[in-house]
Amino acid sequence: MSISVVVIDDHPIVEQGVRNIVFEDDGLTFAGAAQTLEAAAHLVESRRPNVILLDVRLGDTDATTAVRRLRGIHPPAAIILFTAHPRSSDTLRAIQAGACTAIAKDTPPRRIRELVKAAASGSRPGDAGSPAASLTPHPSILTPRQLEVLERVAAGMTNSEIAEELNLRPTTVKAYWQESMQRLGVRNRAAAIALAYNQGLL
Repeated sequence: MSISVVVIDDHPIVEQGVRNIVFEDDGLTFAGAAQTLEAAAHLVESRRPNVILLDVRLGDTDATTAVRRLRGIHPPAAIILFTAHPRSSDTLRAIQAGACTAIAKDTPPRRIRELVKAAASGSRPGDAGSPAASLTPHPSILTPRQLEVLERVAAGMTNSEIAEELNLRPTTVKAYWQESMQRLGVRNRAAAIALAYNQGLL
C-alpha cells in the first residue's frame, strides 16, 4: 500500500521539490499541497494522508497551532516539520504539540523518503534505527522557555537583554537559566553551551 504525502508550505518551489522527491519512489504518493492553514485543513480532511510535511514558518500561523489543528482533523497522520532550523524553539514547541519529528530542508532526497516511511510506520524520534533520531530536538531536556533563554545566552546576550526581548524580568531569566543548568548538569555558561551543542539543542 502506497504512503500518501501532502506538503504544507507557502513557497511553491518547496511543493515542487517534495513532489519530485515523492515521485521517485513507487511506495510514496503525492496527495496534494496547500499554502495556508485553512487550505491545509481542507486538504487533510479530504485526502486523509499518511504523512504531512509541514513548514514551521507558515505565513498565516505558527507551527504549534497548525500541528494541533491538523492533528484534530486527522489524528493518524504523522506530521513532519520541514524547516531550515530543526533545532529552534518554534520547532520544539511544535513537536511537543504532536509533530513526530523535524527535518532540515536541505536534507538529501533519499533521507527525506526514509524519514517519511519511518513516520508512516509509526516510528518516533529516538526510536532505534529511525532516521529521525539524529535530526530531532530533545524535548525532555529543557522546556520551550528554557530553550529560548539558552539560545540567547549562546548568542552572547545578557540577562537584561534577554529579559527585554522575551518580555520577562531579569530575575525570571536568571531563574530559567539556573534551572536549565541544573537540567543539563553543568555549573557555568560555557559548559552549558558546549553541552547544548553536543545534545543538538542549539
